[in-house]
Amino acid sequence: MKVSNNVNLHLLNKSLDGLWLRQQTTMENIANYTTPGYKSKVVDFENILKSNIKNAKGKSTSEVKEQILSGNIVVKENDNQSMRLDGNNVDLEKENLQLAKTQIQYMYTISEINSYFSKLKSVISEGKK
Repeated sequence: MKVSNNVNLHLLNKSLDGLWLRQQTTMENIANYTTPGYKSKVVDFENILKSNIKNAKGKSTSEVKEQILSGNIVVKENDNQSMRLDGNNVDLEKENLQLAKTQIQYMYTISEINSYFSKLKSVISEGKK
């Protein structure tokens, strides 16, 4: 089995990309909390990945891999109305919660990748005995 053809590994890698961008975007929102007229941004990649995987159902491993890799990570401006007079719609509490959630998801995803490679290493080292 080639490591580069592992669908789960590609999915985890794409998730890391999305989580990294979400973290950067959330920090940008927090940094612009006092900027008049600033509209917060949101990152969506889970729905795109879910849709692409659903479209790849029943297809070959390479086609599933291509569906995962083809999913674009989308950054959209949040169109929620602002309750502030300056037109800024950043909800600082919500952004801080999003940042904490994203960091936990990122650490969990890294842990899953590390676990995969630990198992692979174990299989390889046991095979040499």
